[in-house]
Amino acid sequence: MGNTEPLRVLHVLHSMNCGGAETLIMNIYRNIDRERVQFDFLVNVFDRMFFEREIESLGGRIFRMPFLTKVTPLVYARNLRRFFMEHPEIKIVHSHLETTTGLILKQAARAGVPVRIAHSHNSRFTREGARFWPENIYKSYCRRKIVPNATALFGCSGLANRWLYGASDDKAAVVKNGIEPERYQFSEAVRAEVRTELSAMDSTVVLGHVGRFNDQKNHLFLIDIFAEYVRRNSDTLLALAGEGVLLEAVSEKVRGLGLTDKVRFLGLRGDVNRLLQGFDVFLLPSKFEGLSIATVEAQAAGLPCVVSDAVPSEADQGCGLVTFCPLGGASKWADVIENLPTERKRAADAVRAAGYDIKDTAKMLEDFYVKKNQVTI
Repeated sequence: MGNTEPLRVLHVLHSMNCGGAETLIMNIYRNIDRERVQFDFLVNVFDRMFFEREIESLGGRIFRMPFLTKVTPLVYARNLRRFFMEHPEIKIVHSHLETTTGLILKQAARAGVPVRIAHSHNSRFTREGARFWPENIYKSYCRRKIVPNATALFGCSGLANRWLYGASDDKAAVVKNGIEPERYQFSEAVRAEVRTELSAMDSTVVLGHVGRFNDQKNHLFLIDIFAEYVRRNSDTLLALAGEGVLLEAVSEKVRGLGLTDKVRFLGLRGDVNRLLQGFDVFLLPSKFEGLSIATVEAQAAGLPCVVSDAVPSEADQGCGLVTFCPLGGASKWADVIENLPTERKRAADAVRAAGYDIKDTAKMLEDFYVKKNQVTI
């Protein structure tokens, strides 16, 4: 583009800490041509974030705004509109905030932002039940504002699109949660390093999980699965990467079951590609998922994956590594784990062939942004 300024795209999220959507966006950010397209971020976290330094190093700007948990919807809407009016250089808004996207895109439209993208990363409200019914009524109201105010609808799977938009596949596009498959290619040397760090012997079965400690990921049931498996095979460890509001509750359950010496809490990690090399099985007993980028990563690392049947079928890359299991009794999950093949597959190329190479995802979005912007000029 010569000496012209790059097109600025504003991504709207709760934060830029580790999470599925955040990881995807950073993977895209690292792989787009930043002379053509530059990312900015609007978040509601005021503390320093996991990806903040990297965003700044790549040329991105971070804006902060109090969310609906801190201000009324009227104040939030007014703040949004003022923000968009004050930043006319932002021509594209790409919102990842589930139902709140409806409010965001409505205010972007009122402020004259020409390209307004909704992106669905889930398949259910993150908080449900009688306790949250007033909140979920309001979320349903916001959801109805998305389609009238969006100029494009994206999602990580058909299920995610149908849930947030009620849209058929020809109205909402699937943007694949790409990764860098070559970074996950199985390595015996890296496996040995990771297992030394975990204090795992060659014979030890290491079960692993990567995900935020919240209700959706179902860690408490994961501990039940592990406890059942330990009763059958004492030479085993559970490695858990991530942080979140339920971390202490999970830790307490581990202590109560006398499993403290067998569970490794690894915290937020920027080296998930390494960690996966040291696992023997990847577990994901989620109550719901939009896709699960962690399952795609695990397959690229050649790991057998046991995931709940609430995970969309698109998460299976066709490598013969994914077993879907119904939520319920931990004994069934332990049965599946016991009968998994032990040979590690080399599946990075298969993941790439399935369309989950981040370079392809980044190029598709880059071209989409530029083309849409040119149409509106």
